[in-house]
Amino acid sequence: MDTQLLVVGWDAATRSHLDSMELEFFDDLDHGGRLLPEPYWQSREVDSGTAWTTLTTGLPMREHGVATLGGMIENERAFEWFSKVDRLIPRNLSRRPARIWARSKVLGRQPTNEDIPYKRAWHYVPDSLAFAVPLTYPPKPTSGVTVSGFPSPEVTVEPPSLQERVRERYDGEPSKFDADGELRDEYVEDLFETHEAERDLVLDLADDREFSLHFVVFTLLDRLLHVTDDRETIERAYRTIDETTRTLVDAIDPDDTMILSDHGMKHDPRGKWIHVHDETSGIWAGTRDWGLDTHLDVTPTIVDYCGRSMDDPAYEPPGETVEKADMEAKLRDLGYLS
Repeated sequence: MDTQLLVVGWDAATRSHLDSMELEFFDDLDHGGRLLPEPYWQSREVDSGTAWTTLTTGLPMREHGVATLGGMIENERAFEWFSKVDRLIPRNLSRRPARIWARSKVLGRQPTNEDIPYKRAWHYVPDSLAFAVPLTYPPKPTSGVTVSGFPSPEVTVEPPSLQERVRERYDGEPSKFDADGELRDEYVEDLFETHEAERDLVLDLADDREFSLHFVVFTLLDRLLHVTDDRETIERAYRTIDETTRTLVDAIDPDDTMILSDHGMKHDPRGKWIHVHDETSGIWAGTRDWGLDTHLDVTPTIVDYCGRSMDDPAYEPPGETVEKADMEAKLRDLGYLS
């Protein structure tokens, strides 16, 4: 194996937060900068569904079709029309996401990984580990290992031979609300416990075999910032993910490391969210100057680093259709769907 690359998604890591903290691992990195979404989203509130799909395919939204976690672009004419007037709609109207709600009315079905007929970064690089990357349910076969990310109705693994082993240790993100629709008292601590389970499982999988590419996403920051503005708790989360990244680096000993966030966050209470997505403050950092500007740069940079090419981005989708009702329930629980 010639090189090993570790990519760690700090979902929702925000430049202004990082500038105000002293994080041992992050501050030791020599290179970094702001990471913006593709041009269309640079003045719109980018969604994790389109962001991580673009980040991991290297293709624009108009091509892969994922506009949000809850909707595909199926009527291009309607979407084009909406895109000409959407900035006239307030982002926050009576503490509700008016623009996001309006956008959902011109979108089609909720996407799953089956609806994305393109390779992800780990399909180009043999012997890769893809762990908990959003919108990877159901996972597609590779020569490596994929553990599905939210909104998976259940954690699903490729190859299936590892599924029982993974599920014994990790069953996905904790439920956010109780039966009455109120935030559970245990939710914040459950997020930290889930993060520890994710970290330990990645370490276990990486110890089991050697991967050329590790692409791991942790959603701790995003989930936490949606529900709290407590400075001490937020700083604890940043320190936790910083320590986790150091632990992975020490255990895997990659040739290089890349840290990414799909967007930043800003305090703007709205509905069930306290912080909302900020498309202007995503970050990248690493052990080398990756030279990233937008989400579109990430997969080509990874593939090139690993000595591969993106000549044919097509991936033949699986033949079976998955049931999406459980995925919708996951998104509703997290506040992405009303």
